[in-house]
Amino acid sequence: MPLRVGQPAPDHSVQAYVRGERAPAEFALSSHRGRWLVLFFYPRDFTFICPTELASFAERHDDFLGERAVVLAASTDSYFSHKAWFESDPRLAGIRYPVIADSAHELSRSFDVLLEDGATHRGTFIIDPSGVLVHMSVNEHDVGRNVDEVLRTLRAFRTGALCPANWGPGKATLTSEDDWLEKVFPSLTGPALDSLAERAEKVSVVAGDTIVAEGDPADRFYVIAKGEVAVTRRGPEGQEIELATLGPGQFFGEVGLLAETRRTATVRAVADVELLALSWQEFQAALEQSDRAKRDFSEIVHERLAGASAS
Repeated sequence: MPLRVGQPAPDHSVQAYVRGERAPAEFALSSHRGRWLVLFFYPRDFTFICPTELASFAERHDDFLGERAVVLAASTDSYFSHKAWFESDPRLAGIRYPVIADSAHELSRSFDVLLEDGATHRGTFIIDPSGVLVHMSVNEHDVGRNVDEVLRTLRAFRTGALCPANWGPGKATLTSEDDWLEKVFPSLTGPALDSLAERAEKVSVVAGDTIVAEGDPADRFYVIAKGEVAVTRRGPEGQEIELATLGPGQFFGEVGLLAETRRTATVRAVADVELLALSWQEFQAALEQSDRAKRDFSEIVHERLAGASAS
């Protein structure tokens, strides 16, 4: 199958060099579901342009982590080649992200960057928390990447909004309140959608604050217009277990993602969050009205839950 944006990204189990570890780290790309993933391929170890790119990603690594993103580098060199190079070249001393050793060429082949001589193109891929490929760019060896642009693109995707050319953090997007509601109620248009937007309460929550606490009566639904929320519950020993991270255009309430953990889940703002709040009755009526198959509320929610589980 050809690699396409908007489709699930290839998944592989890989081995990687991680500074300070005595043996290769082993993990699957899918083990990072729930977070954004930035995967970049570079042609070879012990080359000229590659260390400038690797070091540039290292300089911005904390910024990527601040966006809840995992950074992974990859080349077709072996783990032992990575270890020898990364532990001898002072330019690479600050690199803390894993560097995949794709010596079997399976990963580079599935991302369509493998060359006949066994090296790779400079390929950059951004994968969203559900495992869908949302961005890819590929260029030949002679020109290195602009890591600031990779970070800007990631930040734009994380808004969930329509971002114009040259958008950057703090700049306006092109998505209105009606657009966020339309994502949840795709067949609700015109006056009905405008009326719902007028009735929705605008709620702002600062990073770290609780929106729905364990045991609270969840009598409202919230559509996320900006920022992200973390859904957690307490384990048998009192530890907090993260169930999911939700972003713009997604919703939560007594039914929805929390249906399996009704009144036993907590929702907190990961960063500053803007929400559109609807009463249970308004949300139910709008969801049923926007369903082309004319199903009742429970059938629609069951289908959405099944889709969320599959992703």
